[in-house]
Amino acid sequence: MTSNAASAIPYGRVAPGLFVRDIASACAFYCDVLGFAKTFENGDPVGFVILEKDAAEIHLNLVKDHQPSTTNVAHLMVGDVDALHQICVAARVPVIKALADKDYGLRAFVFADPDGNRIDVGQPTDAAPKAGEVFEHRNLAETQFKDCSLAEASFDDVNLSGTLFSNVDLRQARLTNVNMVGVVIENANIEGLTIYGIDIHALVQAELARRQPG
Repeated sequence: MTSNAASAIPYGRVAPGLFVRDIASACAFYCDVLGFAKTFENGDPVGFVILEKDAAEIHLNLVKDHQPSTTNVAHLMVGDVDALHQICVAARVPVIKALADKDYGLRAFVFADPDGNRIDVGQPTDAAPKAGEVFEHRNLAETQFKDCSLAEASFDDVNLSGTLFSNVDLRQARLTNVNMVGVVIENANIEGLTIYGIDIHALVQAELARRQPG
């Protein structure tokens, strides 16, 4: 039952509290690998720390006999889940669930921190694409890219079957190892666009010149 009294109270941010066996090691992981910064600590010796990055906040609590849960203890939304996944892999962070597009509208993966705390990381799959974005190992079949810039973007090992690029800036974009069946490109700037190393703009210009009456 909803409390009418509580519904009138504005709520602010809520931060997950993570149990860790070693505060210093946990801080080093979240700061050095994930880019957080320590903004508060308490205790002598320190037993509580607040870490922040942008809108994200994590509270670390020292529990020396902590036994990690086998379920996710926090959910972190990010602006580039692929980039963070690459950072975790490079740092040999245990990835519990592989990076994948979910049927509930997120591209996500789950990692475990040094204390075994499982963090679910996600990004909305309908997030607007951006110039220079790197698309790797993705299924983008039937995606519609409209009224956006993908200049200098790269697509590698991507399924683009049935994808529409409409009114899109594709200058200097690079497509390699992609499924192009049924792809439609209309009203797009393709100067410098290469597919499997072929300069598509030059190819189109040559074909248009060939069709000109002699």
